[in-house]
Amino acid sequence: MKSFAMETRAFIGGNFVTAASGETIKKECPADGSAIEGVPSCGEAEVELAVKSARAAYKAGVWRNKSLKERKEVLLKLASLMEEQREQLASLDTYETGRAYRNYYEDSIPKAIEVVKYFAESIDKIYDNCVLPSSSEFAAIIREPLGVVACITPWNDPLVPANWKIIPALLMGNSVIVKPAEQSSLSIILEATLAKNAGIPDGVLNIVTGYGDIAGKALALHNDVDGVFFTGSSEVGKLILQYSGMSNMKKVGLECGGKSAFIVSASCKRLKEAAGVLAASMFYNQGQICSAPSRAIIDNKIKAEFMEYLKIEAQKYVPQDPFSPESIVGGVVSKEQQLKIEQYISLGKESGYAVFQFSGKNTPRNGVFPTIFENVEPGSRLFKEEIFGPVLIVLGFDSLDEAINIANDSIFGLAGAIWTDDLREVNYAARNIEAGIIHVNSYGNDDNSVPFGGYKQSGIGKDKSVYAFDEYSQIKTVWVSV
Repeated sequence: MKSFAMETRAFIGGNFVTAASGETIKKECPADGSAIEGVPSCGEAEVELAVKSARAAYKAGVWRNKSLKERKEVLLKLASLMEEQREQLASLDTYETGRAYRNYYEDSIPKAIEVVKYFAESIDKIYDNCVLPSSSEFAAIIREPLGVVACITPWNDPLVPANWKIIPALLMGNSVIVKPAEQSSLSIILEATLAKNAGIPDGVLNIVTGYGDIAGKALALHNDVDGVFFTGSSEVGKLILQYSGMSNMKKVGLECGGKSAFIVSASCKRLKEAAGVLAASMFYNQGQICSAPSRAIIDNKIKAEFMEYLKIEAQKYVPQDPFSPESIVGGVVSKEQQLKIEQYISLGKESGYAVFQFSGKNTPRNGVFPTIFENVEPGSRLFKEEIFGPVLIVLGFDSLDEAINIANDSIFGLAGAIWTDDLREVNYAARNIEAGIIHVNSYGNDDNSVPFGGYKQSGIGKDKSVYAFDEYSQIKTVWVSV
């Protein structure tokens, strides 16, 4: 990787700003401990400045009054500029999160760019409706932007889920304020700079860095913010719902936690393939994936054979130096997260569950080895709680109904999977697993045209696809008598 400059300041009203308090968030690369210049610890003063800037731009119509064609052209220009800065974007994310550079450069950053392109190409293909109640009346049903939208984004994949929110919100004509995770803010600051160069007017896209319980809370409570959209833990998602009710009943969208189930039936003839997909989906980013299939539910008839394949496949995802071009897995995002994961691993060992833990060479200091616990009790913390690390639990079952009951025994409902060669089992499982995304003989399939979102405490609303435009707009009926 080449050396690169880093802009660390917040971006408000088209200008870079520091916190009025002068405070910054101290940062270091989790992989090697090297210092990274801190980002401003923004508070209510910076949030107020960002909201006023966003509201002024919205009222002036400098963006929302542009035609769909003009907005599309600006966003496609942004995608082109991001492609030119692909190496720098990948480097920034690697330094902040400790995830493998190769993973960012080859996978995550290209996906983030594709998100921009997909939504830009879709915006002029979304149509409003007209109803004819009688021969002398018609009602136009139209979408309008919310106004000022806040997006609070996660650290595990800084640009992809952020762009799932930012880009459709912008294309609908909103002014947007982003509060990125304090652990990973730099690539979003760079994207905002590129957005200005692409033609986004000042005040339309703002980046407020800082802590979630300060800057994020201030945005969610602000009476002049019309919508807040969040990706992160269910605990914080519940707080955002409360903040909406405590303020102006702003629209809320939440993509929260998961404890997804991966069911393998005895009728599945591709056990090795299933094990490979499970290992990749669970371990490739150290388990720091909201939809990770962290509960494997395997038919007891084939469980022993499946476990042998799984152990071989899991070994491929041992963490290594994230800066090496050969590494496909780096470490976890912070020492705090590492300690949290290791506490769960210690709990599993103390509980006496059968454990398989893998090791390797050149492990970064923030790396956690892939860990598998077998025959975990359904009522245990390992079964119930989202660990957000490379910790997989495996349970057996004797009937499909038992497997589905195990899968549904969760407060979460983001994703799930059934591996089987029996179409009756496919239909039954797909209809009865309580999750927003059901994979059949697959996992982690990804396309921007398909909505992403969960049931239960995994969230409210949908990211991705044309359905996302509905999240960042409101419906108006114009009733006309002629």
